[in-house]
Amino acid sequence: MRNYEDTAFSADLHDKNGGMDNGGVLPPSKVFLHLPSEFARTALIYASYVGHYFCDQTYVVRRNCLDYFMLAVVDSGGMFFRYKGTEFEVHAGEAILLDCRLPHTYGAVEGVSFRYIYFRGGSSEEYYRLLAGEKGYFVRPVRSVEVQSAVQSIFALVTDTTYDEHRISAQLYRILAELAVQDGQKESVQNAAVLRAIAFMEHHFSEKLSIEQIADQVNLSEYYFSRLFRKCTSMSPHAYLVNLRITMARQLLSVSQKSVERVAEECGFHSTTNFIRSFREHVGCTPKQFRRAVVEEGNGVNQIKKKVDIVLRYVYTNPGSMNQDFYIAGEMKWNKRKRQTYRK
Repeated sequence: MRNYEDTAFSADLHDKNGGMDNGGVLPPSKVFLHLPSEFARTALIYASYVGHYFCDQTYVVRRNCLDYFMLAVVDSGGMFFRYKGTEFEVHAGEAILLDCRLPHTYGAVEGVSFRYIYFRGGSSEEYYRLLAGEKGYFVRPVRSVEVQSAVQSIFALVTDTTYDEHRISAQLYRILAELAVQDGQKESVQNAAVLRAIAFMEHHFSEKLSIEQIADQVNLSEYYFSRLFRKCTSMSPHAYLVNLRITMARQLLSVSQKSVERVAEECGFHSTTNFIRSFREHVGCTPKQFRRAVVEEGNGVNQIKKKVDIVLRYVYTNPGSMNQDFYIAGEMKWNKRKRQTYRK
């Protein structure tokens, strides 16, 4: 069993009758909680909460103070925000950086799907001041392939059984640095083509895709597209597609009982042998070994996860209550929180 301080937990969010109640949050929404190590708290930009939410129009969050910065990327639909006396909206394809230490309200405009990361530490405050400027918040279209790739990498890393704070911190720095570089620059046609190609792969990764088919979607020759993609992402289109499929396979192996053959098929590997070989190359073990490790990990942290669910339920039903004393490693007053929750 790993040290509690180094453990990340995942919890599926169901409807209002489920364990963690937050109005308007729909399945298959998911949130990951990480308790940072002492080194992370003193030296790194670290993420404590990472999630992917699907919400209807009833989803609203109101907080007075939360000691984090929030990065959110809207995948579809839109969100409204009330912050520093201003009301504004963030739409599909845009990202927002928000200092949650100030009073804020946000919610869904009709339906919305968005990914979010609550982070702090390191030079996060300096980057926030640089990006937010006098306005006090940052909203921009996600123009950069680097940003999209880094966000995807963070979600892949938080689902890994060996949660790596250093690599997640590196990806957060990568996002903030790229936003700083891209701020105020016009989106290039080349970069837009690669983003469209990535979006196509993310929606069709389970199908049998050739590089030629992907290039056709962005009206480029296969040769030129491959060179452009590598220039923008530092990897080939094929490598990116395989990484995407492996990421989805890890998630299926972690949360479902589907056979290895079925997982291979649903993730676009039309040969189980090829899937096992690719999985071993990327993850360092076979799919069955990975699933066994996940089960053993789950058995070891099951009681702790129940306590985390209690805390998160308290947070969701008491907006503004999520603060540092919920997760200071080794000093969490779980029984006290549990009694508070039940009294509610």
